This record gives sequence, structure tokens and C-alpha cells, in this order.
Amino acid sequence: MKQKLVFISNIASPYQVKLCYALEEYFDAEFWFYEHLDANRPDWWKIPLGDKCKILKYSKRFPKLSYLSLGLIPELVRFKPDIILLGGFMPMHALITKVAKRLGIKTVVMSEPLRPLQNDDDPSDRLMNRIDNPRKTQLLHWMFKDADLFFGMGTVAVDQFKRELQFNPDKVVHATYAQDIDAYFDHGLRHKKQGDTFKLLFANRLVERYQPLLVLEAYRNLSKRYNLELYLNHSGQQLEACKSYIAEHHLENVHFLDEIRAWDEMPIVYEQADILILPATYSNGNGTIIEARASGMGVVISNQINNVSHHSVDGENCYMCDVTVESIEAGIEQYLAHPERLIEHGKLSRELVKFHRNDVTAKGYYDTLREKQIIS
Repeated sequence: MKQKLVFISNIASPYQVKLCYALEEYFDAEFWFYEHLDANRPDWWKIPLGDKCKILKYSKRFPKLSYLSLGLIPELVRFKPDIILLGGFMPMHALITKVAKRLGIKTVVMSEPLRPLQNDDDPSDRLMNRIDNPRKTQLLHWMFKDADLFFGMGTVAVDQFKRELQFNPDKVVHATYAQDIDAYFDHGLRHKKQGDTFKLLFANRLVERYQPLLVLEAYRNLSKRYNLELYLNHSGQQLEACKSYIAEHHLENVHFLDEIRAWDEMPIVYEQADILILPATYSNGNGTIIEARASGMGVVISNQINNVSHHSVDGENCYMCDVTVESIEAGIEQYLAHPERLIEHGKLSRELVKFHRNDVTAKGYYDTLREKQIIS
């Protein structure tokens, strides 16, 4: 009989919903979410949850406390899980960790690196540490020290959990994000030649830490020498600033992705684009980069992004840039002046991100839990 695993997290991200069903090969798995979507996600993120995923009843998000749910305990009584996988270091999850220990249920906490942010769009790249945040790090250690395992999403998170939160190093392991990328591998490689129109994609939200205004300035400069189109996300705090920049400088062939109606339409957006651009001041290894690589696109990203070294080799399957207009422009122009590199880079990228498929991620979680004796 398969052991029972439940994953509890904030919103029903489509790739997490799909990971649930990939995990069914190894567990009797259910995924529970506090809400279907938050204010930062478009309505088309909602996908059918099926019979294994659900939104917890009587859930609410509170300032500083994050999510609480009165419907959680009844679900735990019903499902009787052997393992609880918790998405994030929130107070509700600390309580679950304490209760689970008394009941003999194994708990695993999964998280990105922790940052002392003012809000979700805070552009800061500072990480929480014991020197600047002594009380918070001590509190988090006490709240979660009873967890049986910690999934650090990337090497930066793994190092932080060991060094700054001082969790037992034997309990901290690296884990990969869920990624819904199977459809992207069916896209054709980009066969372009000089003089063709190149389509640039900025797929991330229009917020300061992703630097969409710098991308628009680079596009403005390059458009004077090349035939270009630019496709931009349609959400984020800098949407109006981007629209103003486009109008002020009379930019042509700039389109917002405002006609997407369903999650499964996203692969089409990538299939029709040639080069992804993400000059972030901070990211923990953005999912759009994985999607672009699986699609076979050219990629121009900043050197400030964590957790990408295993699939990003500057000059071989992407161009890494500084967070400046000049550097972004130079990276994009490498593809425009040498379009044959799109095929070279696309082939290598696909090989390097194959292990990000959800079926591989599910097996990786299973193997790790067995290795760490969380399951038998």
C-alpha cells in the first residue's frame, strides 16, 4: 500500500497541481491550498483541480501571520497522512509541524531562500541572516526545528537553512521546483536569418526587480537596426509605467499578452517567440527560463539570478548580462547578428532541462524521502 502524502501551500499554482498527479505513481497524494489564486496571478491561472487537489475551507490571509485555515484539522483527520510537505515557513505550518510530531507524522518544509521583504514586489536581493535579523532567524529555528526534513529550493536556500537558520545539516537537501513543461519540448527550433523579424519575450510580471523598463529601452535602441517585435506580460506594478514609456517614445510592434484565456495557452506564447529576456535584480531561478529552454528559445538573463548554473552556460546556450541597458542590448544583439546560435543554444538548453519535467521531479522527491528515511 502506498504511503499517504499531502502538500499544503498558499495558492493552487498550475504546475503544483500537475505535480500532485505525477506523485500518484509513488504515493497516495493530495495537495491542499489556502486559496485558488492571489492578487498577483491572472484568472487564467485557474485550472481544474481534479479529485486530489482542493482549496481548504475557512482559510484567510492575515498580515504578518500569512495564512490560517480552520478547515485544515478536519482534513488531516480525514486523510490521515504519513508525510506532510509544507510550502513555506509560515506560522500555520510551524503549528502543523508541532502537532504532526506528537501524532508521529513526518513533516518536510519546502522553501525558497528567505528575504526580509516589505511586499511581494520588493526589488531587494538581500537574504535573511543571523547578523541583520537575529530574532527572526532564532524564532524560525525554534518554530521549525522539529521538522524531519527541509527542501531548499536551490543551493542558496540550502546554504541559508544550514548557516543562518542553523537547521541540522543532515536534514537539509536540495529540491527542484515543479515545472509544467512537457508541451514545450514539441516546439520547433528557431531557424532565423539576418533581416528576419525576431520576436522578443518578456514573460515575467512587470515589477521593478525584473526590470521591464530597461528591456524597453534596449528594445528601443535595437529597433533602429533590426526588425523586432516585443511581447510583454500584462500584469505587475509597472504596467502603467511601461505603457507610458511606449507612448512617449513611439515604440512600434510592442504587444501586451492580454489575450491569454487559459494556462494551456502559455506554450503557444513561447512557441511564437525567439528570445526570452529577464534582466532581474533578484530571482531564485525563474520558471520562465526553464520554459524558454524547453521551448528551444534563445535566452538573455541577468547574472543576478540564483539556481541557474546547472542549465545556463554563458555563450553556449544563453547570454548572461549585467542589469544595464547596454549589457542587455549586447546580449540580445548576439542572437540578432548571429541567428544560427538560436539553434545551437536551443538544442543544448533542451538537454539541460529535461530533468525539470514533473515526472522526473516526482521521482526525485520520492528517492530523496527514501534516502533520508522519511518513508520506507
